[in-house]
Amino acid sequence: MRVPITWLAEFIDLRDTPEKIAEILTLAGHEVEEIFDPYRKLGEIVSVKILEVLRPEDLREVCLCKVTDGKEVYTVLTTAIDQVKSGQVVAFAKPGSMTFDHRRIETKVVKGYESKGSFVSPFEAGVSEIKDRLLIFSEETEIGKSIYDLLQIKEPVLEVAITPNRGDLLSIYGITRELHLITGWDLKVLSLDKEKLPLISYPGRIEIQDTDGCYRYAGRYLRGVKVGESPFFVLKRLFLCGQRPINNIVDITNYVLLELGQPLHAFDWNKIRGGEILIRRANPQEKLTLLDGREIELHEKDLVIADREEALVLAGIMGGESSGVSESTEEIFLESAWFNPKRIRLSGQRHRITTESSYRFERKVDPEGIPLALKRATELILALMPNIEVSEIVDQYPCPYQPPSIDINLRKIHKILGFELGREKIDSFLFKLGEVKCEGEAYSIRPFSYRQDLSLPEDLVEEIARLYGYDQIPTTFPKATIFSARPRSDLIFNKKVKEILRAFGFYETINYSFINPGSIEALNLNPTDRRLDVIRLTNPISHSLSVMRTTLLPGLLETARFNIHREVENLRIFEVGKVFYPAKDLAEEREFLGLLLMGDMVKTPWEGKKRPLDLFDLKGVLEAMSLAMKLPLQLRPGSEEPFLKAGQSFDIYLEGKRVGYAGAMKKLIIEDFDLKEPLFVAELDLEVLVEPYFRAQKNITVNKPPKYPSTFRDITCVMEKNIPFEAIEKFLLNLKLPYLEKVDLVALYEGEPIPQGHKSISLRFWYRAEDHTLRDEEVEKIHEDIAKGLFDHFRAKPR
Repeated sequence: MRVPITWLAEFIDLRDTPEKIAEILTLAGHEVEEIFDPYRKLGEIVSVKILEVLRPEDLREVCLCKVTDGKEVYTVLTTAIDQVKSGQVVAFAKPGSMTFDHRRIETKVVKGYESKGSFVSPFEAGVSEIKDRLLIFSEETEIGKSIYDLLQIKEPVLEVAITPNRGDLLSIYGITRELHLITGWDLKVLSLDKEKLPLISYPGRIEIQDTDGCYRYAGRYLRGVKVGESPFFVLKRLFLCGQRPINNIVDITNYVLLELGQPLHAFDWNKIRGGEILIRRANPQEKLTLLDGREIELHEKDLVIADREEALVLAGIMGGESSGVSESTEEIFLESAWFNPKRIRLSGQRHRITTESSYRFERKVDPEGIPLALKRATELILALMPNIEVSEIVDQYPCPYQPPSIDINLRKIHKILGFELGREKIDSFLFKLGEVKCEGEAYSIRPFSYRQDLSLPEDLVEEIARLYGYDQIPTTFPKATIFSARPRSDLIFNKKVKEILRAFGFYETINYSFINPGSIEALNLNPTDRRLDVIRLTNPISHSLSVMRTTLLPGLLETARFNIHREVENLRIFEVGKVFYPAKDLAEEREFLGLLLMGDMVKTPWEGKKRPLDLFDLKGVLEAMSLAMKLPLQLRPGSEEPFLKAGQSFDIYLEGKRVGYAGAMKKLIIEDFDLKEPLFVAELDLEVLVEPYFRAQKNITVNKPPKYPSTFRDITCVMEKNIPFEAIEKFLLNLKLPYLEKVDLVALYEGEPIPQGHKSISLRFWYRAEDHTLRDEEVEKIHEDIAKGLFDHFRAKPR
């Protein structure tokens, strides 16, 4: 908000510089973003000397002047033929600058003569109301200087950032009240209660039909007005605050809005059918053409000001074209109201309109200032047109404002402040905020009607701290007993999973929980698949983020696409996050782990050439993770997931329950996501792994490092192809033979001369004793028993 210092000075005894006032406001929580002079923002309007005045025969009503600013020579066409002469120093606006009355200066050509700028009048320069003569300086005046420096005109304006809760500061008078509150400088009380003029009866009728939308509505009728240009002081104030003039009536309503913070609206009385003003909800499919020429279709929840036939104004936001004040207007109706801030805000959002009025209504206007704004506008209009007739004010107030009663005591004030402040100081601050009742150390405060931001005891303490001065509050350190609860088991488990995967060379990703519905559909899931039953967002950021994810795959695939488009083709990423399914009350949330591997197994130059990733790389990661976490995960080949290749996939089981899947993505789906083969994914439900993980941690045993060496023996045999190594290993270890430490698969072969449907495998058996070095004869005896058991159980033959 723009706050001219000269306007402030009309209401308060300013005792410091603009810079100091800006500092005072900023330290009190109202940041002053800039101190500037609007005149300097008009551009280059400088003093120039007229070198020569030419009157070409083909130019009758203008003359051509050659002028200089001491650096360059310009040619200027002017209609002020009788005012210009050689040697004069005049005000000159260069191309690109703007005059006080919002006219942009441009280079123009008339009949081949170029005018590189324009002479300006005192009015166009914004220094007085004189329009019919040029702004001329004495001939001794220095040229090339800003005319505002020469005239010693300075109009410092503060650009103040007002927080949303302080609607009372959106006016000049509001800022002066705040300065008085902070500094104690003398404030001029604005009082217009005694109007010294005869009042006529109000000739119409006002009815509030929607008391939820309009809490108070006041208006008055004026007859004999003459619409025209506003006086210079009004135009100047509007200019300083960055507003364009329209006509004297509208300008005065804007002037009062800036001065008191109360929006007003002026109607052409003769355009109000039957003299009836109705404050109501909009009718279904009702339309309204606004002052800016735009036609809108009103919503049934919109609040409108209407006559007996149609809506005239979108209440609190913008007037209608049909009832606006024009040059032919002689009778007006002035409106001042207190509307429901929420209703105004929602209407503005629906129609995408924000105005100076709606901005203030949304942030709450002073309900007791409604008639005061009408009286101030009337005073300004009477100063221009003393002979007009004015009616009494009709004030409909069905919902009187009731300020909250806030109770607080000294003990609570000191506790929240964190330090003790003298009773006299606290009293002086609280009595500035409203009506105060005090009994001992207890206070009961009813804030002034314009301070609607105060409703809680904490609000009052904040005001005390602010008025005392944030910079004066002593520095203290809080005292607290620090304790820490044990983290939840699921958080410990998730942290462990992440640590292991990062150790395996994976990067963690974090994606949005809401995704594109097309990403799930692209996975080619079965129609009955639970993952297609998504939760849709009521108000999504965009269609591409409109449903809650039921799987982590879309996010991982989008991350892979993002990387591959940036020439990162080798990727190992994982994500731990929630997926969401519809439920009766709230959504069902489950913690999942997703993995994605893409591209090549990258090796350093000295390790050899790179190779494409394959299924066994993913399988190795899962098996290593299973081993590191002591979870007996089982990988069963042939997953039925529709987006995985049947021959390169498997389901993941734990204790007989399916907990996930892994495998190579199908080529068509990879291409849908604009990715390349090879690409492998896995997904596990972490929630079912937490309890088995902690159970396994309790049964961990730690053995001493072996003291004696181990030895090994190999067996190569032929058996049926469909017997998995897992079954062989389980059988052999369950034999519980002494000294057998582990079994490794060291070779696997299929093809000639091995019979069809069979395979050749080589198994290595490791033996070790804890109390001595094993002798060959000890090992051979055990190894023969193992070979016999292996051949008998699996019907294998030695090779």
